[in-house]
Amino acid sequence: MDNYKEYEEVVKSGEPIITIGDNLNLGCGYSKMRGFINVDKYDVCKPDVVCDMDEYPWPWPDNSIDHIFASHIFEHLEDWWAGIKECARILKPGGTVHIRIPDESESSAGTYRDHLHIISIYSFYGLKDRDNCAFTWRRNVNAWATMEYGTIPLVITSHCQVPHLQYQWMVKWCPRLMRFCADHMRNFIHEQRIELEKVGDENGRD
Repeated sequence: MDNYKEYEEVVKSGEPIITIGDNLNLGCGYSKMRGFINVDKYDVCKPDVVCDMDEYPWPWPDNSIDHIFASHIFEHLEDWWAGIKECARILKPGGTVHIRIPDESESSAGTYRDHLHIISIYSFYGLKDRDNCAFTWRRNVNAWATMEYGTIPLVITSHCQVPHLQYQWMVKWCPRLMRFCADHMRNFIHEQRIELEKVGDENGRD
């Protein structure tokens, strides 16, 4: 859909909302996004589409989605890597998925009862990494990861760690101190943000 007004009209008309070429806000909860199809498992938050993302395949065609926003959702899935593979399936070539997850040093990462996984950038080991933005791929370091390498048509295009609000002044004024705190302190980093892009053609070929 070209704009949010058109999207609202479709919602009011009762016509199917899942359309080719749209943007998805997965696990939206109460945080709805304009211009996105807001998706959640629980209808109490009144999403545009009720969908259990632990059930595969997801109800979108191959190569149909431009952008996926997934904020603090993958740690809730029973098989989060299957969810990554679904993102790769439904994204158009050149489409992106923006993932936000609790940092592994954040107490809530492993203590919330509904958090099933602690995920970090190293959990994506085996994916291609554009411009070494996250970590350098070292071939033959891990036999399992060698077998995984290149099996999913996604590349990591950006990665950052976001401090808790009271520490965000360090990003501009004391980046070296921030890096030290991020590496050595618990409950300093709030979340990690990872962007992936689908590469290759519609069949996943480079």
